[in-house]
Amino acid sequence: MDNAGYVGLSRNAGLSKELTTIANNIANISTNGFRREGAVFAEHVKALQNDDPSLSIATMTRRYVDLNQGEITSTNNALDFAIEGDGFFLIETPAGERLTRDGAFSLNPEGELITANGARVLNDANGAIAIPAGATDIAVSGDGAIFADGQAVGRLGIVTADAAFLTREGDNAFLAENGFAPVENPKVRQRALEGSNVNPVTELARLIEVQRTYDSSRTLMNQEDERIKRTVQTLGRT
Repeated sequence: MDNAGYVGLSRNAGLSKELTTIANNIANISTNGFRREGAVFAEHVKALQNDDPSLSIATMTRRYVDLNQGEITSTNNALDFAIEGDGFFLIETPAGERLTRDGAFSLNPEGELITANGARVLNDANGAIAIPAGATDIAVSGDGAIFADGQAVGRLGIVTADAAFLTREGDNAFLAENGFAPVENPKVRQRALEGSNVNPVTELARLIEVQRTYDSSRTLMNQEDERIKRTVQTLGRT
């Protein structure tokens, strides 16, 4: 493969990954607490021999997480929570501690607070939050403290992490590769849920733009392939 082929292939590989990222954003427009992702591209420049111009190849290096606030909507469920501003709910999954913005919680048979996917919601001491059986009045203060019939039962673990080191995993959760730390002054709303922060109009426009760029690059690669074939055929005849 010649230099033009390498450039086109690396470009299309990155654009293909960006298309997948955008498609995932669009698919989660209605997902509680979903955080959109974007693609980060880097340029690699290689010096060539015989005083030829340098070769530049662009590749998608990683994704970044958009931490902008989604719209918060009131609900009638006492176990629905939304974080205003910075922070994530700390949860316990089979793979370890993870972070999520999806505050649609419920109780498991043991009375522990869990996510919609069954992961235990952790308190500020990394322990489970249990609601006493028979409790009828569950209230949460603005800083995340939980009360059942007036008795304190724990405080939601609200943590923050570097967006550059957040890796999306299944069940709308993130792995904080570089660790996490407690939010100093968390703001929690009860009977409310945060929606996705994906802007459908912006995302669809970007999808069309990337798709057109991908098609244009693929056409250029096909033309380059035909040029090489004609060159080889001409040289073969001579």
